[in-house]
Formats: sequence, C-alpha cells, structure tokens
Amino acid sequence: MESTRKIGLIGCGRIAQDHLKALDTLANARIAAVCDVNPDAAKSVGEQYKCSYYADHKEMIDREDLDAVVICAPPNEHARMAKYALSRGLHVLCEKPFAVTKKDAESMCAAAKKAKRLLMMASKFRFADDVVKAKAIIESGLLGRVVLFENVFCSKVDMTKRWNAVKKVSGGGVLIDNGAHSVDIARFLLGPVGQIQAQFGCQVQPLGVEDTARIFLQTKS
Repeated sequence: MESTRKIGLIGCGRIAQDHLKALDTLANARIAAVCDVNPDAAKSVGEQYKCSYYADHKEMIDREDLDAVVICAPPNEHARMAKYALSRGLHVLCEKPFAVTKKDAESMCAAAKKAKRLLMMASKFRFADDVVKAKAIIESGLLGRVVLFENVFCSKVDMTKRWNAVKKVSGGGVLIDNGAHSVDIARFLLGPVGQIQAQFGCQVQPLGVEDTARIFLQTKS
C-alpha cells in the first residue's frame, strides 16, 4: 500500500485555496503544514485543515517531516523558496509564473537536478478535460496537419489593487501571468516551440505593467 505523502503549502492566498481543496481529496496525500507571512492567514488555514502553521517557510521546512511543498507565494519569491525546499530534499510544485527571470528559472532547474527531486510549474490546463480531449483528437490524426492554433485569455478584471500589477513582485503583467499558461497549452498540444514573438497591446488600465499582450509562436515541427 502506498504511503501517505506529507505536503507543506507556502502562501495562503486566493490560489492556495484551490490547491488545498484538491489536496484534501487525495487519499495518498495529507496537508501537514502551511505557512504565510501573514500569521493570521496561516493560522486560519492551519485550523481549517487541522495542520501545523508557520509564518516562515524555512522554519516550516526545517521542523516538519515533509515530502513536498506547493509554492503559492508571489512570483518574486519562487526561486528562493523552491531552491531552499529542494536543498532539503523536497519535491516542489510551483505556481505560475515559474520565475520572474530566466536566470532564476535556470537556477531552480539546476537545484532540482542536483537534489534529484521533481520540480514542476502548476500547469493546470494540461489536466483540464477540454485540453486533454483536444490533445487526443490532434494525436489521432483526425484533423490532419494542424496549421493554425489560437488560444485566448480574455476577461475584464480590475488589477489596480492587486500585487500582480506591481512589476517588482509579479515580474510583469499579463504576458508573464496568463502567457505562462498560453505557451504551455501550445507546447502540450503541438510540441516544442521553435520561435516566439510577443507584443503589448493598448493599455486599458493605469498599471505599471501591461494589461494586454499578444504572443505569436511557431512550433519546431
């Protein structure tokens, strides 16, 4: 019988709630500990899921006997947190965007390779029913040769009061945020990307980051 994996969660904000609900449905996983720089948020989630709670991710990792962590902290913290968890022998599932710079992303991958542990961005759309079905249809050959693919993320959201609009925290606007999903969907359905170009659209909201962008890509095939 497979042993139960003990999971720690870093960051108790909005997206963390989805991860907590999903983890709570798994028979072979247990939410063992959570942490957040806001002690009240950590306490609230810890009490809800009857697990330990901390205000510092290093303390949580060092004190708890964890198998893996899920990182739901802001993007500018991903590299630091992921590398610390990996150095302690833990597997890591990291929210998107994976990192805010290419250098950070490469250092995270190097740390995972050195630790011989799994490191993955939370590429949730690879597991969405419609996307899984689309991949099966494409691979069946039913459509013939795929010559054009379009994916649109389009919604009106007030970003003026969210950390996603603060570049030093988020790394950028919709291009790095939604773009992480958009490019991953293309890679999942059509294979490795050979060329990519991005351009910003007209700014709609008074933000320090772009709120409209277009990505054009061509696969290696």
